[in-house]
Amino acid sequence: MKTIAFIINIFLPGVGTILVGKIVVGVVQILLYGLAHVLTWTVIGALIGLPLVAIVWIWGLISVATADVPPRQGAVP
Repeated sequence: MKTIAFIINIFLPGVGTILVGKIVVGVVQILLYGLAHVLTWTVIGALIGLPLVAIVWIWGLISVATADVPPRQGAVP
């Protein structure tokens, strides 16, 4: 599940984080990622928006990679 969440987070930061159970963190990542994209529509906002896009994207990948996901019931170890 972590692998799928990581791949999803590459394209949609926050969604993969929600999949691994960090719901509040995932929602915050989605909101910040959206805000960052809105900021990039203006030249002045791009100075804040572009670094924010990169920071949220990296944060999303790290939050999925470090998530403690319990094994599924009946899964072979």
